[in-house]
Amino acid sequence: MDEPEVDDELIPNKRVARLKNLLYLNQLSKDEINKILDLSDHYLNSNEQHEFENLLKNQSIASLFFEPSTRTSASFQVAAKKLGAETILIDENKSSAAKGETVLDTIRNLEAMGVRGFIIRTGDTNLFGPLIDDVGPDTHLISAGESSVSHPTQGLLDLLTIRQEKGSFEGLKVVIMGDISHSRVARSLTEGLKIMNTGNVTLITPDEFKPDMDNFSNTQFEEDPKQGLCDADVIVTLRVQKERIESDESSLSLEEYSNEYQLSQEKLALSKPDAIVMHPGPMNRGIEISNEVADGKQSVILKQVENGVAVRMAVLSEILKQ
Repeated sequence: MDEPEVDDELIPNKRVARLKNLLYLNQLSKDEINKILDLSDHYLNSNEQHEFENLLKNQSIASLFFEPSTRTSASFQVAAKKLGAETILIDENKSSAAKGETVLDTIRNLEAMGVRGFIIRTGDTNLFGPLIDDVGPDTHLISAGESSVSHPTQGLLDLLTIRQEKGSFEGLKVVIMGDISHSRVARSLTEGLKIMNTGNVTLITPDEFKPDMDNFSNTQFEEDPKQGLCDADVIVTLRVQKERIESDESSLSLEEYSNEYQLSQEKLALSKPDAIVMHPGPMNRGIEISNEVADGKQSVILKQVENGVAVRMAVLSEILKQ
């Protein structure tokens, strides 16, 4: 599918209005999302790296990850490096947080060293609200994942992947399948799909993993995968948190979950022939997705990873370019 043309105004040195922080995808308008996606495509398709390799030269960006991460952490580091920024990766276990220092005090000390951009992953849903009010006026906060509430850059890269493959969101049936109730990916993606006027968003999950549907107002719930997958254009599978199923509180065994909710080739055949398969990673192969599907011709999982770098470049340059 042809890539959308990029207006000159989307080239970073010609941008005017900028975000200060990115914490939730629903803080963005449809136009703002499209601009970020267009800029991401521009970065992906540009053959002239010198155009943007010094955009964030002499800027320092700190990554504070209070939960494990491979793709998101590495992706932000690669994105920052491509834009010419210096990155500081703070290891929670080796930082003063292990001695009781608050996140705000950590940020204030790094601000004093000249750091203005902070990429933060946290399991604390009460962190970002107070931080916005207490950090310096020239400090920028970007969420790299907040508990089960939000993962805005993952949502953006998923939207970019869908747009590249399908062209438009209107009229699509997007299925999200897995542990919805504990998934920040599902929250952000459904927010983005709503903003982009997606036709049908269906959540497939066992009843015990059914989320508070007030947080998914633009979706419909389906417990039966065979019903939910019918005529799907896009299927997003989510990592199963095995420890939850293996706990005494779960009525499902891991084998039962896999038999019923694993995206197998047989279940994939219920969707449209040109349906795409996505997964935010990390994958539990053989549990929520089969090897055959994960590595199959309809999988765009590695394309999501590639798009993640471009989207994070777009977000960093949108927020931090002086």
